[in-house]
Amino acid sequence: MRTLIITGIVFFLGCIISYSQDDGDKSGSSGPSISRTINLVKVTDNIYMFKGKGGNIGVITGEDGVLMIDNQFAETTPEILNITKSLSDKPIQFLVNTHHHGDHTGGNVNMINNGTIIYAHDNVRRHLLEGERSKFAKEQETAFNKNLEKLAKNGNKEKAEAKAKEDIRNMGDFTPSANTYPAITFSDNMTFYYNGEKIMVFHVQNAHTDGDVMVYFTKSNVLHMGDVFFNGRYPFVDLNSGGNYNGYIKALSRALILIDEETKIIPGHGDLATKSDVKYSHDMMVALKNSVAYEYVSGKTKEQIIANKDLTKIYDAKGFGDGFISTEKFVGLIYDITKKQYGKLIPRKN
Repeated sequence: MRTLIITGIVFFLGCIISYSQDDGDKSGSSGPSISRTINLVKVTDNIYMFKGKGGNIGVITGEDGVLMIDNQFAETTPEILNITKSLSDKPIQFLVNTHHHGDHTGGNVNMINNGTIIYAHDNVRRHLLEGERSKFAKEQETAFNKNLEKLAKNGNKEKAEAKAKEDIRNMGDFTPSANTYPAITFSDNMTFYYNGEKIMVFHVQNAHTDGDVMVYFTKSNVLHMGDVFFNGRYPFVDLNSGGNYNGYIKALSRALILIDEETKIIPGHGDLATKSDVKYSHDMMVALKNSVAYEYVSGKTKEQIIANKDLTKIYDAKGFGDGFISTEKFVGLIYDITKKQYGKLIPRKN
């Protein structure tokens, strides 16, 4: 296996990173306290969780090198590299993106420039490409409007518009940036044999997004679930990226089949977890789905259902609504899904 050499920490030299720790840590973490913004949690002797601003990172070290799962934001790359160097003198050889969101993939370019090979589901690369294409289109639109305003000052709007369009055409077509995206993608599952572990990476369809993967370290019995699991928080189901509420429940069910009471679970967000934590989130999603459906078929409006705090009080008391997705947003999402499922109800006549 060829060795990739870390070329040094060249990103954002001398910058001061001001991100605060994500949601706090209640896990009783161990390991050296290196960073003010990323907390190092020792999961096993050679598997770690980096918990900070953005999604939780998973890392395995060993004789072969370092394999990393997700990488938070670009601004945190120097800090991530510093912490990793304290754990191993080996390079970060491989990195797995659990999905495409920026709080998990924001450091991709930095990691690629550092010599790391990135793996992801096919849809992750597609979403990242679409994001860059959309950004390019917005830049074109901004440039067009700016040019049109400038050229239209001579009073000939028709000529100004034609010239502005010509200038946009001269910008050329969208060309994907080099060394930006996962180099290797897959449609379903793949396996790493690395650092004495059989590491299974498997796709779960239409859950948080349409490109989610979980990563299971079979020997160590550690599962990184990405954003298919928000520990102690209402989850984000990204409907615009192929996410699906029922698919999310199915993904949690799949994880529950795989793991046991001894499994250590790295969630996409939140503290290190156990099977009981995953089951609690699974049961919460099922219970709220059923409760909202009952309220809906009983004729309650969206506003009335959201205002009914009894539906969520046991979860809110545990802080589920304190994360990225508030109680109101989550119940509103379930209402919209329920309405789509049942359609418009016809009021009963007395």
